[in-house]
Amino acid sequence: MTTLLDQFDYILPAILVMMLAVYMLNKVLNHDHTRRVFEYKKSAAKQMVPLRANAYERLTLFLERIQPTNILVRVQPPGMKSMSLHAALIQTIRSEYDHNMSQQVYVSDEAWNLINQAKDQLLTVINEQVRSVAPSSDATEFGKLIIEASVEEQKWLIDDALTLLKKEFRDNY
Repeated sequence: MTTLLDQFDYILPAILVMMLAVYMLNKVLNHDHTRRVFEYKKSAAKQMVPLRANAYERLTLFLERIQPTNILVRVQPPGMKSMSLHAALIQTIRSEYDHNMSQQVYVSDEAWNLINQAKDQLLTVINEQVRSVAPSSDATEFGKLIIEASVEEQKWLIDDALTLLKKEFRDNY
């Protein structure tokens, strides 16, 4: 029994030293892991900031390009008929939207939903106004109806979406 107690005098300090070494090693490894995660996030943020800024720019440009006055100037050549203008407007809006769809990963869900609603509102206005003109009528008549309807619209979501994008960009960057 005394030999066991004598050996215990040597074993107990060894166990305590081993526990202390494991504790210290664990602390060092956790600190190193935390530092590496921080450095990775810092590196990723450096790459993400330009991508996110570009997304805000592209979505702002999309919204500006689909403003009724802007899109009509770009899409409507002289001598075009209203049905041709209608098809060109719908195709242009959808094409621009499809081109910028990937940008949704860089903006808030609220901003992306508002952009979708703005696009849908414009498509609705265009589709409602095309019913008011004869298919073979001049496109300028159809264009005037779209502009008048956009002026009469109480809440134009394109403007709201632009405001939200600008606010988010200023708040985040």
